Amino acid sequence: MFSQELEEIIDAALADGTLTDKERAILHRRAVAEGVDTDELDLILDGRLAKIKKQEEWLLSAPPQNLPNQKLGNVVKCPSCGSQVIGGTALCPKCGYTFSNVSANSSTKQLQDKLETFNRRQEDRYDNRSVLGNLAHSISKAVGKDGVCKSKMDIIATFPVPNTRADLLEFLTMLQARADATGPRNGQNMNREEDLSYAYWLLYTNCINKANLSFSNDNDFQPYFQMYGKQLKKTKGIIGYLKCNPRMRTLLIVVIFYMVLFGVVFFKIHK
Repeated sequence: MFSQELEEIIDAALADGTLTDKERAILHRRAVAEGVDTDELDLILDGRLAKIKKQEEWLLSAPPQNLPNQKLGNVVKCPSCGSQVIGGTALCPKCGYTFSNVSANSSTKQLQDKLETFNRRQEDRYDNRSVLGNLAHSISKAVGKDGVCKSKMDIIATFPVPNTRADLLEFLTMLQARADATGPRNGQNMNREEDLSYAYWLLYTNCINKANLSFSNDNDFQPYFQMYGKQLKKTKGIIGYLKCNPRMRTLLIVVIFYMVLFGVVFFKIHK
């Protein structure tokens, strides 16, 4: 419906289930710049917020009497408004209070667990393959057409942005060490080795968008904003384009090589 950039900003703004006046104003400015009707944007935003609220109300509702074994987890009381909240919830759905005791199940650990689960499944598939199947898989991996790496990149790039300030800071710290704006977009480096740095960069971008919307004046986030800006500069200009497109870089090297070779031969012939 909207552009990819606007959708990403909307997802970042609604990641915590709320929409502040500041976030709505930022979305309005972006919508006007893209020629999107702000009334239409507000209608979409309110609809998505209502859907999120219904999901939260469903989670907080009491389990049906005919399902005595269903467990919704420990119920705790919000220290701000006194509402009953399921243990482990990041935000109070009534007043928006941010819980600080949810770090035990941080986004960093969730992403790591998700990737480890995927790796275990791949190992099981590898063990169950025939000799010919393993040979075909090895050939596909050698030529850079292995779907495993792409699946990992999808897991990373589409991972949900954390809701809480503490979780977002921890997540950004992990991503900062692994993200590379000029990493191979197919997940394979020149030596056909797995490189997921670009997928981490996409996730890092989503987290930065969320931080810009909710914590733009927070000093703890400033180093991450600066790092993001430096990484973004690496993608600008001709050099940045070549860094992000290794095939074009290789083609340019080949063209230059043959131009030099032709020049040398031409010089010798006419000497």
